[in-house]
Amino acid sequence: MVLLWYGGSLVIAQNLSIGQLMAFNSMNANFIGLIATIIGFVDEFAVAQTAIQRLDEVIDSTPETSKIQKPWADLDATANIVCHKLNFHYPGRVDLLEDFSVRIPGGKFTALIGQSGCGKSTVAKIIANLYQIDSGSIRYGKYHQPDLALECLRRQIVLIPQEAHFWSRSIFDNFRLSYPHISFEQVVTACQITGADEFINRLPDGYHTVLGEFGTNMSGGQRQRLAIARAIVSDPPILILDESTGALDPVSEAQVLERLLTYRRGKTTITITHRPSVINRADWIIFIEDGSLKLEGSPQKLRSQSGSHLNFLETII
Repeated sequence: MVLLWYGGSLVIAQNLSIGQLMAFNSMNANFIGLIATIIGFVDEFAVAQTAIQRLDEVIDSTPETSKIQKPWADLDATANIVCHKLNFHYPGRVDLLEDFSVRIPGGKFTALIGQSGCGKSTVAKIIANLYQIDSGSIRYGKYHQPDLALECLRRQIVLIPQEAHFWSRSIFDNFRLSYPHISFEQVVTACQITGADEFINRLPDGYHTVLGEFGTNMSGGQRQRLAIARAIVSDPPILILDESTGALDPVSEAQVLERLLTYRRGKTTITITHRPSVINRADWIIFIEDGSLKLEGSPQKLRSQSGSHLNFLETII
């Protein structure tokens, strides 16, 4: 607009013809279009580079499966989980866990607490065999983690991340992709426990409604309800919730936890959370600080202990 105004003033002053002004305006538009195209190409090139890098990481990753055929064992839902002198570090970083030992009581609801980055999620993923430790041992009752088949651990130790993934398929198919042999009745029951059944029944096609990629046609709370339902549909002996109810409002979260813990009574359930309402429901609390076990015990026991940790615990409990 400024150029046209200036060019118009030159035309009025007879220093420029109308034809020259129109030609300049056309050339200017073409030049700006070229610049916009180049900028768009640079953005697309950056996206393509990121995609290629991720594909290379997948291609170059070490296969999880071992050539050794390992056995399947039914894990006891009431057996303790014992981590002994775990050492773990992320590539390029110092040790996050060093000689970390803890016993998680079987058949109980246990809360892992601590500041962000202290190692809570790492411990949970190591228990679920999603991360490989540098050294140490993990035992589920009488079974050692390395002695069991990968599928055995994947099927019986289920971790629900904060942001669960869903495929662009129907709700029912999203359950069947993970557990091919489950029935429709099992899916409905699991959804009723988490309250997902309420919003599913309001959808045009119910359980046959096709989800958007990554579940984009659902709210955060709806995705979390559905993710929990998918995790419990097979009734695993060990369930881990990694801030899996954070998108729910306090009232909905309390309702979901009430039904979930009633259903899971007598089975090992582990949660990672910062919410006092969730921590207060735990049978056992494990407080992690800088990759080390700081304190553990019942909520009542931790409240009764003196020390500098109370300032942090009182903001939680």
